[in-house]
Amino acid sequence: MDIDIPPAEFVPDLVLDMTSLSRWTGPPVGIARVEHALAQAARRRCVFDGTAFRTLAPAWEAAIAGWHGTIADPPPDRPQLNRQPLVMALERLRLTARSPAVARLADLAQRTILWPKPHHFPLAGPDGARIAVVPRDLALGPPLKLGPQTTILSAGADWQQEDGGTIATLKRRFGFRYAVLCYDLIPTTHPQFYLPKDVVHFRAHWRRTFAMADAVLFTAEAIAADARRFCAANGIPLPPSAIVPLGFDPPPRGPVPPLPKPLQHGRYALFVSTIEPRKGHAMLLRVWRRLLQAGLPQQHDFHLVFVGRPGWMVDDLLPDIRATDRVVHLRPTGPVLHALYAGAAFCLYPSAYEGYGLPLVESFSHGRAIIASTGGAIPEVAANLAPCLDAADEAAWENAIAGWMAEPARRTPWEAAIAHGFHHPDWPTAAAAILAAAAALTRPDSAAEPAIHAVGF
Repeated sequence: MDIDIPPAEFVPDLVLDMTSLSRWTGPPVGIARVEHALAQAARRRCVFDGTAFRTLAPAWEAAIAGWHGTIADPPPDRPQLNRQPLVMALERLRLTARSPAVARLADLAQRTILWPKPHHFPLAGPDGARIAVVPRDLALGPPLKLGPQTTILSAGADWQQEDGGTIATLKRRFGFRYAVLCYDLIPTTHPQFYLPKDVVHFRAHWRRTFAMADAVLFTAEAIAADARRFCAANGIPLPPSAIVPLGFDPPPRGPVPPLPKPLQHGRYALFVSTIEPRKGHAMLLRVWRRLLQAGLPQQHDFHLVFVGRPGWMVDDLLPDIRATDRVVHLRPTGPVLHALYAGAAFCLYPSAYEGYGLPLVESFSHGRAIIASTGGAIPEVAANLAPCLDAADEAAWENAIAGWMAEPARRTPWEAAIAHGFHHPDWPTAAAAILAAAAALTRPDSAAEPAIHAVGF
């Protein structure tokens, strides 16, 4: 059932909370990419500073919303990291200097101070370009004016950065409406993949959020079903909801960068994902080692490529990745990632459970066949364009990878299905629909029932 969604540009009282994006540095993961796309489409944006929703200073809003800036957190209270106040003082000078020469000197001084041991101070963004690390007093404007006509849409990793109790107090005080994008509830459905303290924190966050939200957006029916079960188990009515697909960036036109060595076009399988326990890297390594014992990758001069930043609970896995023959681990920038998709023989996505699976869509957009899992929303997103295997069935994965590696004709029908059947919104289209769905579900005259509706394209 579709709902009547007005165009996002006619909803002036919808404000995007981009707190997660405002603090992001390094290669973006899925949630950061979604929030970035929404930030480009939203007419109004804010940041939650722990006590209030704040506007952003006009001088820095576009940079922070567009990967070119981040709001600096207070320096850690640890003497061994006492370079950070000095580096931030130089950053303030660099950002506010009227003289380009002074700005360049400040940048050089920062790099000199950080050279012996950078300890992850973010001088560069996802594309490798210098970013602005903006002090909070420069980045944030006055508190947002809130009222019953205002809807705040939160689409970030709020369980990490925002206090739901404080937001609930503000909501009662000012009467604004609150919509949230729920990507998944995996720490509650699959707690074995997370630290116990994080599971407790995540569960408490969603109990508070579902109880106070005026609307919830889901990216797939599988996650909406998880939410229904979660709310029923906790005695919480599920707010009015909609299912909204995510978007993708079409492959860029023009020359493709060369592949990193030792990779060759059409001679590697590509797996794009943060390295974390539920994603399936350990399972793929076991399968790959059996294939190596059989001599198949050597016979076909084939590699297995992992693309993604290390996450949590993988300290023992990373040495195994480095030690396994014909496995390459990369953390490329955007153009090189597109080149990797374009040059792959096929892709892999063996995650035990997903709320969506953006790499699946990216594989399709590059015309690449992919062997995917049956975990969570993956079959919904695959839409019959990829074989979906049980993530725990290592024999099935071994047979499928061996077959696609040795006999390319086995993946040809899937490539043909993708060429004819892949239809998916790009990021501008998907972001506009997400903003509009949030506005439609929370507008004062809305008669939406507390049920889940699908947003079509």
